[in-house]
Amino acid sequence: MKNDKLSNLILSIKLQVKDDVQAGATTTRYKLPEAALADDVIEALDAHFKHYKSCSIDDGILVLVHPDPED
Repeated sequence: MKNDKLSNLILSIKLQVKDDVQAGATTTRYKLPEAALADDVIEALDAHFKHYKSCSIDDGILVLVHPDPED
């Protein structure tokens, strides 16, 4: 996956997280495209979302457990 597509993917995930947080959800599930299941992309996603309580991929679904909200 090229850098621009990876950037677009991360932006899309962040928008989904924002919507989920506004809805009161503490976990975001995001279906990854096939191209995002490459090891280098998974490593990039893991590094980008490392401040989350949990970042995992389950059967092609990125699962992010949101960090506690800052006071």
